[in-house]
Amino acid sequence: MKRSKNCFISKAGKAIAGFAVVCSVFAPLGVSTGYAAEASAAGAASNASLRIGDSHAGGKVAYIFRHGDRGYVAGQVHGLIAGNEDLPSSHWNEAIKSCKEYRGGGFEDWRLPSKDELDKLYINRIAIGGFKERNYYWSGTESDLNDAWDQSFRTGSHNLGYKLDNNRIRPVRTF
Repeated sequence: MKRSKNCFISKAGKAIAGFAVVCSVFAPLGVSTGYAAEASAAGAASNASLRIGDSHAGGKVAYIFRHGDRGYVAGQVHGLIAGNEDLPSSHWNEAIKSCKEYRGGGFEDWRLPSKDELDKLYINRIAIGGFKERNYYWSGTESDLNDAWDQSFRTGSHNLGYKLDNNRIRPVRTF
């Protein structure tokens, strides 16, 4: 008895396969046209070799977005930039203001990192550099009217800090 090397595909399977081919051929046509898409692709290509700790976009690359992260775009490189140095220590409301006024690298979109972003800075603190190890840093994540989250750069622990406490500040922005 001989076995055929040909695959058997039902009529329904052929219809689905035909639909998939049509969609894969025609779907990209409207997506990649235009100057903005070309500029975005060129920017993604130039960012492809970035690593944590590299100087880029007004500071140091602190984190590169991965699949599942907010801000992740397949085929492009985006992430979080940390300012090159700490801003003067202050209470929480002043920290928010200081980050908004910061103009590192000529960029105007600096802000206080969220609690999760601050944790990424802590994890990559050696590659980023310049952190004061025995200090607390403010996050932009509030708990209530009087408290916001901060993080110890000695132990990595997250804490609720009284907003009138003076903590260190490291601005961030996304690219």
